[in-house]
Amino acid sequence: MSSFSTYISRKVNYPVWILLNFVVLAIAGALLRYMHVFTMKGVNYQFLLHAHSHFAFAGWMFLAIILLFFYYFRTDIIKLKTQFTQIFLLTTVVSFGMLISFFLTGYQSVSIILSTCFIFISYWFAFVVFKSQALKKSNHAPVNILLKYSLVFLVISSFGPFFLGYLKGSGFKDMALQQNSIYFYLHFQLNGFMQLALLGLFFKSYLTTDLSATKSVVFWIKVFAISTLPLYAMFTLWTKPANWVYAVVFVSAFAHLLAWVILILRLKPQFKPLSFLAKTALLAVSLQFVCQLLIAVPQIGNWAFSSRNLIVGYIHLLTLGSLSPLIIDLFSRAGFCRSTPKLNYIFTANVVIYLVILFGSAFLTVFSIYIQHLPLYLFLVNLTLPFIGLAYLINTIHYQKQKRTAEIANNI
Repeated sequence: MSSFSTYISRKVNYPVWILLNFVVLAIAGALLRYMHVFTMKGVNYQFLLHAHSHFAFAGWMFLAIILLFFYYFRTDIIKLKTQFTQIFLLTTVVSFGMLISFFLTGYQSVSIILSTCFIFISYWFAFVVFKSQALKKSNHAPVNILLKYSLVFLVISSFGPFFLGYLKGSGFKDMALQQNSIYFYLHFQLNGFMQLALLGLFFKSYLTTDLSATKSVVFWIKVFAISTLPLYAMFTLWTKPANWVYAVVFVSAFAHLLAWVILILRLKPQFKPLSFLAKTALLAVSLQFVCQLLIAVPQIGNWAFSSRNLIVGYIHLLTLGSLSPLIIDLFSRAGFCRSTPKLNYIFTANVVIYLVILFGSAFLTVFSIYIQHLPLYLFLVNLTLPFIGLAYLINTIHYQKQKRTAEIANNI
């Protein structure tokens, strides 16, 4: 384990905190599915849903990404260790604050203040990374481009909530515009910041050489990143806009998918042996990009946005299918946690079953076939996820204890 990994394990133990947050997030998700089957007196479903989504962004994925950023660029960023610690601790406090406030009160003053604080923390993080000059000093062109664009999209994503606040404060009651402001934030957080950042960190971890810095690769990596911008129009298709909007979505989704396929084919010879989780994550990413292209077809897009299970399935294909496996895999490669093959298989099987039920049930409704007790099945599958997260957490705690014991023995 590197000195940086040793420091974070001994002093603050960020990986344990982040994995604990994953367990909390999984419990909240299971409770949401529980409320589709049974009643819970005194619990507001929408409040819990908002608490779950905000905690997923701040307490799980954002914290994991900033830790990986600081690990892979530790040579340059270690000088800013104090700021990193402050960002981590503030994000932890704010994320748990949002979890509690949204759960109890929904979108009220405290929740809005805390979510605004999270936005400014994300600004601070982007500033610290750019200030460190770490990306300029990195040798990998795909890594640099993806991470730079991810940070730009992180800042851009905040325009959605601020515009939403302006609409509500000014008395605008256009619900479509308000909803699209929310989708703006979701798109540039998930497809922009989080996905590009984790793919950039994946390339940082798995690419063996800098042979990737060819003009062709640089061109396609830029196409891949830039096409994320107009791809936001995909989230406005639920309003059934003009045909030119569908054309924009199709072109950007096609460019996104084409660039992805070319990059994988060009960079594949330079990859170190991929882990099981890395392979499943890349497969999920590819399936997501195919879905985005299909949604650009008006008939398919209209049907997709009319099916809640398809929307939920798409979001979880992204978050549970690609982002979370990448986080766990990169954590394992960095020495932050211990992920056994058996546990990885169980986690993947759980996600696959969940997605198959969601997408499968939506497709069956086309033929007027409905699955009896569908909410119960989804709840039972969801119920296992907190235990899987707990297994990762316990394995990591035992792993860190073993490492410390070995280090003490070596020093005797």
